[in-house]
Amino acid sequence: MACIECGYLLEEERITKWAKRHGYRRLLIQAPDGIKRCLSSLIEKLEDEGLEVLLSGSHTWGGCDVVMDEAETLGADAIVHIGHHGPVRFKPPPNILFIAAHSRVEIANVVEEAALRLAREGVRSVGLLTTVQHAHLLERAEAILRDCGLEVELPRSPDPYMWRGLITGCDIRAAESIKEEVDAFLVVCGGTFHATGVALATGSEVIVADPYAGKVVSVEREARRAMAVRLSQLSKAFEAREAVVLVSTKPGQRVGVDVLRNVKELLEGRGIRCRVLVVNDVERSVLEDYGPADLYVNTACPRLAIDDYELFPGPVINLGEIHYLLKGDLSSYTPKDAFMQRLPSHIKPP
Repeated sequence: MACIECGYLLEEERITKWAKRHGYRRLLIQAPDGIKRCLSSLIEKLEDEGLEVLLSGSHTWGGCDVVMDEAETLGADAIVHIGHHGPVRFKPPPNILFIAAHSRVEIANVVEEAALRLAREGVRSVGLLTTVQHAHLLERAEAILRDCGLEVELPRSPDPYMWRGLITGCDIRAAESIKEEVDAFLVVCGGTFHATGVALATGSEVIVADPYAGKVVSVEREARRAMAVRLSQLSKAFEAREAVVLVSTKPGQRVGVDVLRNVKELLEGRGIRCRVLVVNDVERSVLEDYGPADLYVNTACPRLAIDDYELFPGPVINLGEIHYLLKGDLSSYTPKDAFMQRLPSHIKPP
């Protein structure tokens, strides 16, 4: 039976059976800030089963952000990572268990409202997407859309850990794979963060069915604003002469030494002096303490530059945007490049 607390399914029995099957005794639990407050009952139940439980106070922003170093330092046998679907861009060791923390909030009414809105707009085919908290209800949402006369596509990211119809903040490849096949996208999620990423990467109409707020909204305004910000940041970057390259210690955000060297060679070939700053969480005070810079090159989570650009004391660009800086031209800019966490294959150091 799942542990139900604060509206999330925390799967206490699954955690207990997994730990005992593998002989794990000391567990380090990691969860996003919004879920940490919901864990006291779960921790108590696990301790009643004879397990030693530690709770990480660190932030976690996704399946890329797992506290493996903390577990090693504390001598934990295993990590229970709550709130995300699975690992992102790294192969996890066998002692990490991902618990999705599915939400118990009902989605039917808001999905039906969204379906009727799309039908009134003349939309015939819809790409249906969601976040991990509502992935278990995706078939129900699909049935509602079909009952309203809409054709439905449930795409899938090429990442083998991703489920059908699932998107994350940085992985919207499921949407990209069908953007030519559908008239619009419907994203079942709280807020507009995930859906804005879909709109930026596909250029399509994107509607959010928010079951927490009980609202159906378009993200067109948010996408236009994000696009304007990216163009502004890149335009300012053209004048840069000194850059700070940010390197993350998070397991799913780390770049190889060869990538780092290529970035430095490319920028220095354009006359931009580079310094490298290693970070875990990006904080403005840390960046300011490192001294002034004309440009920040973000090799960590791409959504930092898209959504949290105000954290940076100067303009910030992502790896996939470097080639625009090198050629000094934005006429062909496409915001999907901002999501790329690698250098484009045709970009080589001088």
